[in-house]
Amino acid sequence: MKLWAQLRQGLWQAWRRLNLRFFWQMALAFGLVTLLPLGAVYLVGRQALKQTQAIIGNSPLPGHTLWADRLGRYYQEHGSWDGVETMIAGYPLGPGWEPYDAAWQRAYILLSPTGQVIASDNPDQQGQDLGQVEQGLAMPIMVNGQLVGRILLSDFRAIAPPPQDQANPLPRVGRIAERMLGSSLYVMIAAVVVGLVLSRGISRPVQEVTQAARAIAAGTLSARVSQAHVGEMGELATAFNAMADALAREDELRRNLTADVAHELRTPLSVIRGKLEGILDGVYPATPEQLGPVLEQTLLLTQLVEDLRLLAQAEAGQLPLELRPTDVGDLLRDACVNFTPQAEDCGITLTLELPADLPKVPADWRRIAQVLGNLISNALRHTPAGGVVTLSAAVQEQAQVVEVAVSDTGTGIAPEDLPYVFERFWRGDKSRTRTEPGSGAGLGLAIARQFVTLHGGQISVESVPHQRTTFRFTLPLSRK
Repeated sequence: MKLWAQLRQGLWQAWRRLNLRFFWQMALAFGLVTLLPLGAVYLVGRQALKQTQAIIGNSPLPGHTLWADRLGRYYQEHGSWDGVETMIAGYPLGPGWEPYDAAWQRAYILLSPTGQVIASDNPDQQGQDLGQVEQGLAMPIMVNGQLVGRILLSDFRAIAPPPQDQANPLPRVGRIAERMLGSSLYVMIAAVVVGLVLSRGISRPVQEVTQAARAIAAGTLSARVSQAHVGEMGELATAFNAMADALAREDELRRNLTADVAHELRTPLSVIRGKLEGILDGVYPATPEQLGPVLEQTLLLTQLVEDLRLLAQAEAGQLPLELRPTDVGDLLRDACVNFTPQAEDCGITLTLELPADLPKVPADWRRIAQVLGNLISNALRHTPAGGVVTLSAAVQEQAQVVEVAVSDTGTGIAPEDLPYVFERFWRGDKSRTRTEPGSGAGLGLAIARQFVTLHGGQISVESVPHQRTTFRFTLPLSRK
């Protein structure tokens, strides 16, 4: 086991030192996967062919033995192979060999010791060099212990009758074997080519993602990759584009936040500066009437800074929560009592709808009260006199949450504005200035969303313009 671990570690270090690109890693992997089994087939095939040749050499067919003896005597008598074609073509049947000679087609190849064709029933083969495999299948012809040639017979009808339409039905066992081994080489080459093509197809989306990632790192947040790929590569491209969209959206929000904060600060600071310069220049007297607006704008700035601080802490997950078993019904009743005078001043009816057996939830009482305060203030601000604002809660048994709703019969929200309701500094009434009473800084709903999210809940809004608007948020019955 220790040796195997050391070997594996060594191979892994060698692989890392190569520092190959992903394309060449895939190509090498495909090559090894295809070449190793094909190479094994090639080696096994060669070994099997050698064994076949050995078997044929140790157990030659009777016809080969007969003709090796005949041709050996012919060479011994003539000292050469001159005229051997005539001898083979007209050789009479020998005693005891009638079944084999009668079945023989006289299709043959006579080879020199070096493998060159000396004589053949096919004149086109004359002078050709036969392959090593076929030479191994031929019967040696020995004269006085010296190799003078080899004889390869085609077939014996008694064993495997050839087709009638073939004039020279040589079995070509050796050539078949050579072609089989040669074909394995072609298959290896084809496998390498296919591996390169597949590696290119797999590595291309990875290269696209790499290039796009570098572009985003350089600040080009518009870089995207093609999603035309299939399988995991398609999922990778989709996830990367979603990440790039999120980064672009966050960058846009950051830019907007900077611009919005600058805008929010400019107005009260301008009021404060104008009033103070007027007092210092003697234009305005330093009376409570003149200093009152300065104090109001100072309080507005203080609230804006505090809201931004809370929002930043909530978004970073650094806002501490004091989770305790909390009765949501008590929260709604307290909110109803606190906001009833403000609703009556506006001519709005504030109602409460609660079930009898509302369970407690783990929550930070102060933060949820702030969420309710933001939603109720928003509802009262956008509901005309004679309207109704309703506070309600219900248990969602299937989801194991308590759902709280704040509904109003006010002006509503346009459908195109619904996706941006919980964004920073969003206001439904864009004509209202920040300095008007009750206008707010546009951070209340963004803070409410973050507080609900920190509790593990969700917040949403439904609206029908000029009819009703309902904000809902959920609080889990138990913390996971």
